[in-house]
Amino acid sequence: MEIDLKMLGVNIRYLRQGKNLSLAELAANSGVSKTYISDLENGLGGRPNVQYLYKIATALETTIDALINLSLKPSQRKAIPAAFREPLPPGLEEFAKKERLEPQQIEMLAKLNFRGNRPRDADAWKLIYDTIKMASRS
Repeated sequence: MEIDLKMLGVNIRYLRQGKNLSLAELAANSGVSKTYISDLENGLGGRPNVQYLYKIATALETTIDALINLSLKPSQRKAIPAAFREPLPPGLEEFAKKERLEPQQIEMLAKLNFRGNRPRDADAWKLIYDTIKMASRS
C-alpha cells in the first residue's frame, strides 16, 4: 500500500478547517511548525515524520491510522470503527435526520468545503443540499 501524500495533505486541511483552526492554531496545538503543516497540506512535505503526524493527529482529535487510511485508494482502505470516525460538521447531523438522508448523501455533504468554509447549521446545510439537487436536475 502506498500513501497518497497529496491526499494526506487534503485530509489534514479538511480536518483542520472542519475544526475551524487556522494553520497557526494547529501549529500551536500540535507543536509542529506552521511551515511544515502547510507543506504537508500542499503535498510538498515529502514522506511525513511519524512523530509530527502523531502530534497533528492528536491536535485534530483523530489518529495517525485514520489520517493514513483516508489517504489510501478506496480499495485499500480498511473500515474505521465508529468510535474513530470524524464527527459530522455542525448542523449536518440535525439536517440529515430531518431530511432522512442516505449515508452516501451525508458523506458527500460532509466533504463539502467552499473556500475553506462549511455550513454551520441545519438551515445552511439545507440551502446547500437544495442547490445541489437543483443543479443536478439541469
